[in-house]
Order: sequence, then structure tokens, then C-alpha cells
Amino acid sequence: MPRANLAADAELIEELEQEVKKKGYTMYAITNLALKAVLEILKEGGDSETLNSLVEYYKTIKDLEIVPVTVWYLENIVKLAYEHDKNKASEICEITGVQLASYLRTKASDLSDLIELYEKIKELIPVKDISIKQNGETIDIRITGTGFGLESTTCASIILKRILEEYGFEVLSLNPTPGGIILVKAKIPNSSNSNKTK
Repeated sequence: MPRANLAADAELIEELEQEVKKKGYTMYAITNLALKAVLEILKEGGDSETLNSLVEYYKTIKDLEIVPVTVWYLENIVKLAYEHDKNKASEICEITGVQLASYLRTKASDLSDLIELYEKIKELIPVKDISIKQNGETIDIRITGTGFGLESTTCASIILKRILEEYGFEVLSLNPTPGGIILVKAKIPNSSNSNKTK
């Protein structure tokens, strides 16, 4: 197979060579793997940001030990949990919120960084849209795509509340609705963060 020369940033190549050597690959093999992955993404309609999203998503699922399951499965498990013991189900959602909030705090220092992180991986997660509007000392948040049933959306809203509280927001109202829409009104922690919200 004929070979071709490719241009790349010298520092990036140097760092790649070090990592490749540690793993026991050759530069030829690793660049072919990388180019093949990018080609597949482009053929599937993705763009350069899709690859970045995949890398960020990979790090997240590895850090949080996430097991990929279908939305249908999760919807039914959450519904069964709420039917069996609503308080215990809410408690599990609360603990999940605390764990996720703690993790996100290590990745994003404020709400602006958190939204930036979401933008990187939004193609790979069920949450379809996040809209944030500032009204003086409060913000209105609308999140779409957190589930189908009221139970899963309620669980997602509890998780969201814990995340916002981790960032210093005081949640004034929280309305989960069937169809996966959560409406939140929260008080901004202090005036320095008000410039960082979108």
C-alpha cells in the first residue's frame, strides 16, 4: 500500500510518538487507525467536533463507570422503582445527583464551563437542548430530552437540582413535565457569576 506524508503540529506529533511508544504501537498503525475513525465519522455525517465529543464522552463514562443501556430500559426501571417505593427512588436520584455534581465540579468551575462541557458532548447524550435566560438575580433554565415519562423526568430534575446547588445556585422552583422537559428558576449565587451565565 502506498504511503503519504501528512502535515501536523510538531508538538502534537512529538507527544503522540511518546504515547505510541508506551503502548507498543507504530506511528503508521496509529495514524491509520485515527484517520479511519475520522473517515467513518465524516461518512456518518459527523464533523471534526464529533471526534472531540467522543473523546470527552469516553473520559466521562470511564470516570463515572457508566454502563450504556437503552433509554427504554432506563425509563422502565425508573418507573418500576417509583411504583415500588417513591421515596427510595427519589433518594437514589438524589445520591446520583450528588455524585454527578461532585464529578462535574472537577471538570467545570462554573455554569459557563458546565455549558461548554455540555456543548462538547451533547450529540452523544439524551439531553437535546439547554436554554438559560438571566432575569436580574435569577436564571430560568429549560432542559429538553431528560426522559419520556414523568418518573424519569422527575429523577432527572432531582439530579439537576443537586448539580445547580453544587454550583451555589438556590433552586426557587423546579417543574418536571412528562415528555422530558424540566423548567427551573434559580437564584444566581453572587454577582461575579452573573456575567458567566448565558
